[in-house]
Amino acid sequence: MIWRVVISLCAAVALSGVAPALAAERSWMARWSDEEIAALSEAVSEAWTHGLDPTVYPDPQALRDLPFGARRDDIARAVWFAYAEDLAFGVVDPRALDPDWTAPIHDVDLLTAYAEARESVGIYDSLEALAPAHPDYQALRAELIRRMALVDAPILVPPGEALSRGDEGPRVDALRARLVQLGLLPRSVRTGAPFDARMESAVMRFQTRHNLAADGQAGASTLAELNAGDARRINQIRANLERWRWLPAELGARHIRVNIADYRLEAWEDGVVARTHQTMIGQRYSRTPVFSEDMSIIEINPYWLTPGGLGARWVRTFRTNPAYALSQGYRLVDLDTGRRTDPYQADWANRRYRVIQVPGPNNAMGRVKFLFPNVHNVYIHDTPHRELFANAQRDDSSGCVRVENPEELAVWILSAEGWSPQAVIDAFDSGETRRVRLRHEVPVHILYFTAVSDALGRVRFVHDVYDRDDRLVAALADPPPYPPEPSVLEASEGEAAPSP
Repeated sequence: MIWRVVISLCAAVALSGVAPALAAERSWMARWSDEEIAALSEAVSEAWTHGLDPTVYPDPQALRDLPFGARRDDIARAVWFAYAEDLAFGVVDPRALDPDWTAPIHDVDLLTAYAEARESVGIYDSLEALAPAHPDYQALRAELIRRMALVDAPILVPPGEALSRGDEGPRVDALRARLVQLGLLPRSVRTGAPFDARMESAVMRFQTRHNLAADGQAGASTLAELNAGDARRINQIRANLERWRWLPAELGARHIRVNIADYRLEAWEDGVVARTHQTMIGQRYSRTPVFSEDMSIIEINPYWLTPGGLGARWVRTFRTNPAYALSQGYRLVDLDTGRRTDPYQADWANRRYRVIQVPGPNNAMGRVKFLFPNVHNVYIHDTPHRELFANAQRDDSSGCVRVENPEELAVWILSAEGWSPQAVIDAFDSGETRRVRLRHEVPVHILYFTAVSDALGRVRFVHDVYDRDDRLVAALADPPPYPPEPSVLEASEGEAAPSP
């Protein structure tokens, strides 16, 4: 048997000279007892419950059968470090999959954890403690165990035209049977019955649960989710368990968490969700990145400094139809002087201009923007198009996160600054631009999870809007190197940047 732990074993042996300075000599050099080997074997036997591939670790029984001695100690130590590293940091380096990934890396001192495992905590408990303790991770792990134990295969709905109310036939019967299997319809329905209002309601509930357009019709996207068997869901859970392992253990006592795939913002306080908001995210050509930064400024009734791509459109509008641009709240600014310019008097041949938008009902930032400086230039803000929050799929923005009911989010954030709710409302209603620098900065985590748990710990699967799951599942089986191979870097540098 070829074990992946050979590399970790070499690292462990290389470190043995300095380990006594970092941990007790007994912890590093003492013989592994039979009880410790049994505990290590038990821990490794549960690797699959964390979504990890058990074949990359030694067979648990083979570990137990190793004879007492130095060779067993070296192997056990290497196995502990290999498994501990996967639990603590994940199998895949997220930066190898997404160059824009800038969330903080989970930091754990494994040498200290190993010393504690040998001295006090115990082998099994030390490894379990390295896995994320967050309730969402534990809910996903429990769901994985349940799915692995299921024996009923999903009832498949044959492909074809979208099914809707009034349709009938074998495909409708299969759809009904699948909805019954999922607990969305009662069983007492005769074969051959048409697609009725009750069935339409069941389809809509399924679509809502999976962040699909809740139109009550079983089209291609809905059928793909309905036909997803346990193998696909198991891989989806494994991918999301890995995403949790990438994150730091502490996200902040008071923080904001945006799940891109779920179009959802959660404000957390002391371990519980204080409030939730629906969001819009970047379109596929301008995907919202995964990262973490601290919110430091709230700007009420903001100006909008248009970026290069979007601003160029309005510069052209000022040249061809300045009256319309002015009516939408846009103003022309001379780049050399920083002063506003009358578009009717602009020197288009010799001067350079930028477009800003003044506060008002048409402002692209809406009534407020929440700033947390980052390399992506992505923020959370309001929108003048609040009607779009009624859509099930909301990948509509140019990359930033648009938030529903932003005034209420501002009230929650500014309460820690000593603002009363009425003071926040008055600031909005004044119409004046107010830039508030936060004394108590709020960590903001922009994340991507396609399997999430609800308040009762049940797992809900959402649409993989950016198609990231399959690539991560493949990487779990064959982790890509980081930094990427030179050929990969050269290829990416040669690609044209996406148009705005």
